[in-house]
Amino acid sequence: MRYGRIRIEDGNLIFFRHMIQNSLPCRDIIWAYIHREGENAQLAVKQMISNYLAVVTRRKKRYQFEMTEHEAQECLKLLKILNPEMTTGFPRGGRVPLQNLSNTRDLGAIVTKDGRHVLPHRLLRSGNLYHASIADQQVLLEEYRLKTVIDFRTQSERRNKPDAVLQGVEYYHIPITDEETTNDFPECGFGILKDGVTLCQVLEYAGDIEAIIEEQYGNFVKDQYSVKQCARFMDVLLNCDSGAVLWHGNLGKDRAGIAAALLLCTLGVHRDEIREDFMRSNGCLAKDLDYMMRYLEANKLDSISNVRKVTALFQVKESYLDRLFRTIYTEYGNVERFLRRGLYLNPKTVTDLQKKYLI
Repeated sequence: MRYGRIRIEDGNLIFFRHMIQNSLPCRDIIWAYIHREGENAQLAVKQMISNYLAVVTRRKKRYQFEMTEHEAQECLKLLKILNPEMTTGFPRGGRVPLQNLSNTRDLGAIVTKDGRHVLPHRLLRSGNLYHASIADQQVLLEEYRLKTVIDFRTQSERRNKPDAVLQGVEYYHIPITDEETTNDFPECGFGILKDGVTLCQVLEYAGDIEAIIEEQYGNFVKDQYSVKQCARFMDVLLNCDSGAVLWHGNLGKDRAGIAAALLLCTLGVHRDEIREDFMRSNGCLAKDLDYMMRYLEANKLDSISNVRKVTALFQVKESYLDRLFRTIYTEYGNVERFLRRGLYLNPKTVTDLQKKYLI
């Protein structure tokens, strides 16, 4: 089959470079996606748009072939048939299209400061898997080849909403917060609520829930238990050799967000990209929040105070992430020193993580 200036024959992608014919085994392609150039939504004038098929090999070499969008789509379909384990698409931290898991996201294609990208289908941040449908489980297992799940929740949270058990997946329980520190209601930090706490009790709480959550972001850095648990998380990532790793708390916005932010720091992602990923939870959880707002309205509980309290449980603020990094600088001097002294990530370990998850 011919697509633009390339063709696929006998399981090989054939192309010419410098007048020499090259043959690339399709099974050696680990990532393929359509790249579009000349498209700029900020400009009022129309530009010439060029479509390219980009492929990345196991040796982390990248090739780009110009072709029509239709040709690129058809070529991707055939490549996927010839190499089912190949990753396709350019998620850039976007939501994984699942039925019941609203805040499961693929960190793939997020760009680093030196121009590399996070490899798609390897690093997934999420909320709990309690409501994962059969179709959701199939997507995670078959399309993303999920191999490892890391649960940041307390034992009581896991008991109330246990994860769906996926065949062939290894589970790690790494609670970010010590269970003993969640005994005083209304521990809303990181979305944790004490066993038996009802919505009515949350609404009756007189304190500032947003302030409590923000304080927990700073306390994370000061709490040696939390920091050591995050170090365990990094160690699991370092030792995962294949398939996707998924980590989660309850809604996937706070504990999962902190872990993602620190991991992206380790991989060399710019702070603006990290902030953008952190804030995506608000869009992903918008429908969940809307449901709660309609519940409050239907029960005549939608006062300004109540709306703010419930919103705090389903949304994040930039000030939370600012508090995290500000505390890191206060306690450790800079992020690199925190990674080294707090998370035990020496330069070699950082390089190993980057080699494993960047391309």
